[in-house]
Amino acid sequence: MSESRSTPARLTDEQRQILRDINATRPVSDEAANWAVRAGYAAQAEDGDIDLTQAGRQVVDSSTL
Repeated sequence: MSESRSTPARLTDEQRQILRDINATRPVSDEAANWAVRAGYAAQAEDGDIDLTQAGRQVVDSSTL
């Protein structure tokens, strides 16, 4: 039986950079922001602000080890 722990999805370098940019509050394209929101790694407020979800922060944290 395989372990049931959640493992982070395999992301491309470009996708990881998008998440790092969002985390650092650097501008990202609408397409990049939409991908992050659809993937569950970010949430976008009504005023357009975007921030990482807990899942997004975990990806960024694990990629900086």
